[in-house]
Amino acid sequence: MPGEAELIERIAALVGRASGDLIVGIGDDAAVIRKSARQWWLLSIDSQIENVHFRRAYTPAHLLGHKALAVNLSDIAAMGGVPRFALLSLMLPRNLPSSFIDDMLDGMMALADAHQVVLIGGDVAASGDGLTLTLTIVGECPAGKILRRDGARPGDLIFVTGQLGLAAMGLQLLERGYRYAPHLPPLQRRLILAHLQPVPRLEIGRALAEDQLASAAIDLSDGLSTDLFHICRASDVGAVINSERLPILHPVPDECEGDELERALHGGEDYELLFTVPKERLAAIESLRARFNAFPITLIGEITDQPHHMYLEHQGRLLPLSPRGHDHLRDGEER
Repeated sequence: MPGEAELIERIAALVGRASGDLIVGIGDDAAVIRKSARQWWLLSIDSQIENVHFRRAYTPAHLLGHKALAVNLSDIAAMGGVPRFALLSLMLPRNLPSSFIDDMLDGMMALADAHQVVLIGGDVAASGDGLTLTLTIVGECPAGKILRRDGARPGDLIFVTGQLGLAAMGLQLLERGYRYAPHLPPLQRRLILAHLQPVPRLEIGRALAEDQLASAAIDLSDGLSTDLFHICRASDVGAVINSERLPILHPVPDECEGDELERALHGGEDYELLFTVPKERLAAIESLRARFNAFPITLIGEITDQPHHMYLEHQGRLLPLSPRGHDHLRDGEER
């Protein structure tokens, strides 16, 4: 089977159709369609599939509902849009308790209400094997003011929001028997919620687009190395990342085995924003930090003129950096 990127390219080649109202098609975090001379629509779709993206054994229903919507909202954040409407498709096992469904929908609607997203329809069907939630999200933005993957240029600076590797550590804790509960130690609770209850960075994404600060952007769903490669490929550029600049959590729980740098580079599901900024806009990033109460926005590297070549500057050496984040079609482990 081809990898995820190869399959998407194959589908795009097969479709090959254009429309006068299509601004951005296959290959970005959301499609963009002209709504009017002043407004554009943003559309994206994502799924949460039992035993692929989550396990009911350690995923509370209300957090599952939250995450199913949050990963879609993160795509809108990566495009710099404002979410407006959602469509929900549910594939339900016949033995799924009604209480689980109710709690799941409560968690989803709490997040929808927080961002004024209206659920306008969908589909319900029986599932032969496991629970699946698929959401289509509809957002909007002023015409011309979106973030895309293909705008990075050599010399642009690379930034990331938040901290990296938290969701991967949260998943490790869950796989080692931890379960979300209010009485958990604060650090373990934070890491588990990073995996189960991601926070879409909608406000920062919108600010980057409105003020035209970012030349390119993407959300970190598959891991820094893979998502940065998406920007490099779309923009026909390369990148150098400095390992010492990466916003990595210290210390980490003893239960989280493995290398912290590896998790930060390849862990995935952080749903932070990765974006590039022309050097002349650097001062504006400081204003952005102040606007968001000093929320972590970290300079981690620079775009280069070597197309599709990525490097990690680590301990005085320049090492090749391969996209080793998650591939939905080649990786067997749950994500």
